[in-house]
Amino acid sequence: MRCWILYERDDLSKNGFFAGRLRACGESLGMETSVVTTDAMPDMTPDVVVSRQRDWGVSRSLESEGALVFNGSEVCRVCNDKLETYRMADSLGVPHLECSLPGEGLPPGPPWVVKSRSGHGGGQVRMAHDSEELATACAGMDDALVQEVAGVLGRDMRAYVLDGRILACVMRSSDTDFRANFSLGGRAELCDPPEECVGIIEEVVGRLAPTFVGVDFTFGDGRVYLNEVEDVVGTRMLYSLTDLDPARLLMECVHSKSSL
Repeated sequence: MRCWILYERDDLSKNGFFAGRLRACGESLGMETSVVTTDAMPDMTPDVVVSRQRDWGVSRSLESEGALVFNGSEVCRVCNDKLETYRMADSLGVPHLECSLPGEGLPPGPPWVVKSRSGHGGGQVRMAHDSEELATACAGMDDALVQEVAGVLGRDMRAYVLDGRILACVMRSSDTDFRANFSLGGRAELCDPPEECVGIIEEVVGRLAPTFVGVDFTFGDGRVYLNEVEDVVGTRMLYSLTDLDPARLLMECVHSKSSL
């Protein structure tokens, strides 16, 4: 069984440890496993692709050629576009903070959060305290989305979900930034997921059937809100806070699904 671990080149340079673990675990399970980048894909089509890239067109093309892709193209399409994620949430009746595209009616504010529809890791998220800052923030992004501000700033929760099962939940917080991302210096600690979050995760999993994702939540006014679903979810917090080996667990899951 030929298996690709597929990355965009820039992301591979930042995630060499996890890519190497995925490859080693795949090999140990008897799969002929290679780390491949989207700009240098061989002509042959593999049997299985563990997709750690964010272009759903690439995933769809590989699927059309007969490859089994994890996560699949629909997960990639929805989860790497926050507007599509919120449209899915609306169709499921799942609560999320109100948002709009620039030039449309604004959500409650100011302030507002301006984020890239395709961004990840918190790097393309800005706070706008007035209309001038809003215009500047939107002008600096090709795919801006304007969102109301969560009632609780600098705190969010991520649930790691593998094949429909919650592996772990992590509460992230920051005293110095409204963004609580671990990669931006936020603190992280394990937590139990609130029942409302478990219900939302079940709805998302039922719709998308992802293999491995992170489901992120924000808080405000005594409620939880779906913030985003991370298709190419980072694993540093899992390695830092738990004894789990997400690479091993993911490849065992992929191997099992591919052998059916």
